[in-house]
Amino acid sequence: MNTFHYTPDEEIAIHKRGAILHMCRPFLSHENGLPELVKNSAAAYLRENRPEVERIIILLFSNRSRGIPAMIGCLDFVGMTSKQIERDFKQWADPEAAIRSAPDRFTIGELGGHGNGGKCYMTQMFEDHALLHTVRDNKGCIYGVQGGKVAFGYVPDRQSGKDFLVQNVADEIEKCLRPFKITICDLPKNISKVAEGAHGFTIVFGVNPKDWSGGQIINNLIESLLVHHQMITPLQMCRVYVIVNGHSFGDGKPLYLPEVEPMPGFEKPREAPIPEKLKDPKSRQVVDTGSRTQFETGILKIYTSEKNMRIGRGGRRQWRHTINFHTRRSGIIGRMSMLELDVDSSYRDYLYCDCTLESLDPYQRNERQKLVESPLTRAVEAWISARVREYCSEFESRERQQIKQQDRDHLSRINEWLDQWKNQFMQEMMAGLVGAGKEVGEPPTHILPSGRPSLIQISISYSRAGVGVYMRPLIKFIDANGRHIRPVPYRWISEDNNVAMVDEDLRLIQTFSPGTTNIWAETLDRRLKSNVVLLEVVRIREIRVTPEEIEVPIGTRRRLEAQCTLSTGQEISGVHLTWLEDNSSVARVSTSGMVYGVNLGDTTVTAVDESCRSDRPAKVKVIQGEGAGKGTRRGRGYPLVLVSEIDNAPGEEQPAVFRNDEPTVMQRPQDVDNNIWWINLASPFARLYFGDPRYGVQSEAWRMYHVERFIDIIVQIALTYGADSEETFGASDWMYRAGEIEAEIRKRAVESLLPFIQDGLMHC
Repeated sequence: MNTFHYTPDEEIAIHKRGAILHMCRPFLSHENGLPELVKNSAAAYLRENRPEVERIIILLFSNRSRGIPAMIGCLDFVGMTSKQIERDFKQWADPEAAIRSAPDRFTIGELGGHGNGGKCYMTQMFEDHALLHTVRDNKGCIYGVQGGKVAFGYVPDRQSGKDFLVQNVADEIEKCLRPFKITICDLPKNISKVAEGAHGFTIVFGVNPKDWSGGQIINNLIESLLVHHQMITPLQMCRVYVIVNGHSFGDGKPLYLPEVEPMPGFEKPREAPIPEKLKDPKSRQVVDTGSRTQFETGILKIYTSEKNMRIGRGGRRQWRHTINFHTRRSGIIGRMSMLELDVDSSYRDYLYCDCTLESLDPYQRNERQKLVESPLTRAVEAWISARVREYCSEFESRERQQIKQQDRDHLSRINEWLDQWKNQFMQEMMAGLVGAGKEVGEPPTHILPSGRPSLIQISISYSRAGVGVYMRPLIKFIDANGRHIRPVPYRWISEDNNVAMVDEDLRLIQTFSPGTTNIWAETLDRRLKSNVVLLEVVRIREIRVTPEEIEVPIGTRRRLEAQCTLSTGQEISGVHLTWLEDNSSVARVSTSGMVYGVNLGDTTVTAVDESCRSDRPAKVKVIQGEGAGKGTRRGRGYPLVLVSEIDNAPGEEQPAVFRNDEPTVMQRPQDVDNNIWWINLASPFARLYFGDPRYGVQSEAWRMYHVERFIDIIVQIALTYGADSEETFGASDWMYRAGEIEAEIRKRAVESLLPFIQDGLMHC
């Protein structure tokens, strides 16, 4: 075998500014950048092994006033030497920076990182400049960067800004606090005492923050910090205070993590050691997890929440509805939503996880979000899904044991009869109520109120798109009371118009070339900016549409998926493409690949972008609609109505189980295409009428309740009939649309069912 010989270059050629800007993209906001400064301060305390009472971090906010610019700062009482600045802070992309000075390299545990986040925030999010002002061992340093630059340096120069003598640390702290309109004496007593006795400190601050208007934006930023994954450990291990315009925020109390109350009886986490070998669900190969190390065994901890974590107000529970991935070396290295797990049970929404596994460390991304896809990460995620499913099944089994068999049988008979009544009722009523000629996707006529926006929210349906396709972004303007209001004049911004840009007239995103770009909206006066969404435009080599053949009953819908092979050989799905139908009189296809059956017949559907076309079109056959359980939620096919904890969905071995704070009638994701609806037997009134001895399943109260739930389902079908599957409306819009038809449906349904409600007679 030939031996390869070569002479490597002495230096690796790299465009430094370009590389730095690329790795800094995740920190292009105060919401993602400021937690990096807090994390760095917390790591400094842990390196010093400071007692908890001394671990104080102060976030400082000062709005522009009387010629003094707006500023944001982060202060701790540790301090850095010039050696630490030049060896650790100065170096970009140094994963050792946070732990190099620690006596025990793993002392800081949850607070490791890549050596990028804090510097990225300083370079990108301040118009004027950002500084690090620090004192340690009676020597001070000022080290900073001009806004828009990436090269740091001593201020004003190396001779004056490095290792200057500081005789009184408290006086130097006072000097740094003055631009923030506060003195040491103005601080809460416990903080001022620490500041006056400090032997060192570090304050990182920026002047003229971007996208900054003060006022409500500060409150919103503080709220976002409380639910940011990089703030979990600092808030647990340090006391973080906030000073706004010289005044203590929150009555001078430290910030605290939102509490997640566990389910009664399940206060302790369920722990499961991670096996040394797991199977990758994609390649089917066995991978080594490296679970057994010299430090600890890889472990999954599953925690419970007393309340549904998907619907917590203001993100108070959603922030933790995740799997956080940890290593001893780097701390929190990534996270993924519990909703991404392959788990159908509604109990998943009451769980969250921590996974510690050292071998995952190489798969962390710069922003520490979802781990890089690999055989190991796929295998671990699949194993976590299985453990969560097992835990959910225990809760479901406990719920099913609470219902007597006799009542189960009677309830099933009632539900079967009502299901037959519902089919006949819908056949007679629905055509007249919803109107046969209604346009698909017709918007509601409700007019939004005017107002002054305090928040702009944008979203896109896909984070990846092909070349030369169009995509419509969604935008909402929200006022200070949380109301959806009319838009004010605004414009769309794309960070890289060579990749994609928004057509201001059509309000469509058009993609041009492979790459990534950030997209946002802002008011014309630039005082209010939306959240930023990242769009990746990919170069596609091959498109395969699945399934290759489908049957669609008239008036129903079926989704087609596009599997894309990129120029790199990577296979992915979830790419926005252009979808084309061969015969629109037979079927129509939406921008997401949803096929609607219009008339009996055959047609084909193809997915394309500018440079690639699916190798073979999908064959679509539109057939006559069949009965209950066929078709989809928004079609004309009759839905199948089942009762949770009693009935099994087709193909499932156990009845579905829901929680008492979930909707009274609902669909799981897998029920949508099967056109199945559930009456939630765990809801409070269902439990009362069904289980209370004063009522019971044979009572008039239960029959009325059961009928009401069927009417709820019919009303929802009426409201969504013909609407485009991708279109979403707010609660007020649904209420407006419901008013015209709901009363008529209820009136006729009750007239039809009066003998059943009063006397339990089951005949049509």
